[in-house]
Amino acid sequence: MARTLVALFLGTVAFGLLTIAIGLLHFAKDVLVFLGSAVPALAPIGHWNLPKDLGFTGIWFQFAVYYFFLVVPLGVLVLLVADYFLRNRATRWKVPPPIPVDGQPIAVVLTAYNDEASIGHAVDEFRAIPNVHDVIVVDNNCRDRTAEIAKAHGAIVIPESKQGYGFACIAGLRYALDHTSEPLIVLSEGDMTFFGNDVQKLVPYLADCDMVIGTRTTRSLTRPGSQMDWFMIWGNLFLAVLIRLRYWDWDFLGRVQLTDVGCTFRAIRRDSLEKIIDNLTVGTYHFSPHMILVALQEGMNLTEAPVKFRPRMGESKGAGGSRTRAIRIGLAMLGSIMVH
Repeated sequence: MARTLVALFLGTVAFGLLTIAIGLLHFAKDVLVFLGSAVPALAPIGHWNLPKDLGFTGIWFQFAVYYFFLVVPLGVLVLLVADYFLRNRATRWKVPPPIPVDGQPIAVVLTAYNDEASIGHAVDEFRAIPNVHDVIVVDNNCRDRTAEIAKAHGAIVIPESKQGYGFACIAGLRYALDHTSEPLIVLSEGDMTFFGNDVQKLVPYLADCDMVIGTRTTRSLTRPGSQMDWFMIWGNLFLAVLIRLRYWDWDFLGRVQLTDVGCTFRAIRRDSLEKIIDNLTVGTYHFSPHMILVALQEGMNLTEAPVKFRPRMGESKGAGGSRTRAIRIGLAMLGSIMVH
């Protein structure tokens, strides 16, 4: 059922965008005809025969009418009926037992790739947070002094030879499980885009949830010059809607109320991480939504909390550094949502 909702949403977006594009072409035709009649020198452009050149437009609009007024309403009706009969069946969603989080030890995992300019400051920020006992920095084949500086600032540095943001996240999370005892684990980055004191926003929700995900889409908390421009914000919101549809709930408009799928900053219970760590397999930049999808597939309780976001120190290696790279990552995220 959920995949059908995702398909209907994507189809509606595609039909809508293409219909608008065709409408703009017709508008352009009208402008050209007007210019051709008003300015004799431009008369030849008024002879462009749009219906002849774009003869498919009539058929397209017919298909669009069928889609918007037949396929979508019938699809939603079928899903509503199916949900009515399935609602009383046993659900796989599991509400975790409440746990005390006040004063509980915390382990922080920071990914790093050539972050010598920022890693020391990042380690200091997180180590200054009450109850943070260990800060683990994952050296993902750094070619600079990142590892040396992190150690000098009191971090545990571990290497990860498989190149990739996802591989670094998985290595750090697995190390935290195998070599530390803290019941609460936080994942973040070593580039100073996140604020260490926001740990204190995420952790309280772990009293009732398996995982808490940061969101960078709050305007009042996003610093000028950060990577979260309109393109990144709209893209994350769009993909967040797809995840909400993929794990749908009619009462709350989605099993999890997401607004940001690419935020690394998150906190998770140790026992919850143990359940999903072996299923975390994506080693590239679309790891963040992959981890969310794996947790939802396991039936875990997730929530979101707004975090502050600022310009990074050093060169961006992720989606924020290139529009082309951001589009590739976004398409990989989209594929992951569809097939998971």
